[in-house]
Amino acid sequence: METFKALFRPLKIGSLTLKNRITLAPMFLCYANPDGTVSEKMIEFYARRAKAGVSLLVIEASAIDAKGAGFSRMIRVDDDSFISGLGRLAGAIKDAGGYAILQIYHGGRYALQPAAPSPVETYLTPETKIIPKEMTRDEIKDVRNKFGEAAKRAKKAGFDGIELHGATGYLLVQFISPRTNKRTDEYGGSLENRMRFPLEIVASVRKHVGKDYLVGYRFMPDEWLSDGFTLNDGKIFARRLEKAGVDYLSCNTGTYESWALPEIMKLSSKPGYQAGITHEIKWEVKIPVFANGRITTPELAEEIITGGKADAVALARPLFADPEFVRKTIEGRADRIVKCMNDFICMRNTMHGMDAICSQWKKSESSD
Repeated sequence: METFKALFRPLKIGSLTLKNRITLAPMFLCYANPDGTVSEKMIEFYARRAKAGVSLLVIEASAIDAKGAGFSRMIRVDDDSFISGLGRLAGAIKDAGGYAILQIYHGGRYALQPAAPSPVETYLTPETKIIPKEMTRDEIKDVRNKFGEAAKRAKKAGFDGIELHGATGYLLVQFISPRTNKRTDEYGGSLENRMRFPLEIVASVRKHVGKDYLVGYRFMPDEWLSDGFTLNDGKIFARRLEKAGVDYLSCNTGTYESWALPEIMKLSSKPGYQAGITHEIKWEVKIPVFANGRITTPELAEEIITGGKADAVALARPLFADPEFVRKTIEGRADRIVKCMNDFICMRNTMHGMDAICSQWKKSESSD
């Protein structure tokens, strides 16, 4: 622990105080029941990582509208009937010593029923073209209200906060990107207009949950596409989100389209590859900023925090590969942490509707 003084220093976020700077980033597991309810397997997965010392756990994208879900076996939060199961999940995480945060989302053009600011085509696979339906003003208003209602359900279920999914290329990103937003009304054109919808979502959430409830934002600083949302835009948007009442930004750069580019694939193979751009956003705001992106060791996490590049780290696959990551670090056994092999077995499974698994789990069990 002496080696990781910054990593294990408490951090205040909104009304919460984190016991350390290691958070679990949202990762789609395909563990929900077919009807979108929480499964026992899901509860066990998150509770184990909380028990091992993760301070704040962000539960994978939960659909605010059944039509807006992007995959089968996603968690749903679009009806009061889901509150009971979500409550058991939140309670298990909190009983195990962690803070429980529910990420809420709409897939937009990647949803089962594709809808977006504009009918700009994209490809889910090279053979699968998607042309989404352009959302009307009434549909925009409806989705805005559903985000607020979903946040209220999360609060009622006992979650310590919610995180809005404004990254990866889903609906909120589709509104801010000039590539995907070709509207000519008040929601399109200028950056001010393109920011309007996500800022209205934040306002709707705040209206439903109050000013003291934790509201985070999964934030895209840069689309990494020449005609997309840029870092300069990201800096402006970050400041506006802070002013709107967002409590933290979890920075995750790029989208499905940019990640497929050879130069971005090369960049994303490097440890801590998003720390630099996260630092750019940290300069712009006073609220805590989380770093994402191949942070595979506590040494790298410590370096990012001591270097002032982020206030905390958000780990997905490192904590998936080794659920005891934090405990081993605390106990001076960081050299026994089993690393993610970046073989994408977990992702390939979920893309085919199967449970996420890790090729390293046998190693992580034997290294406890």
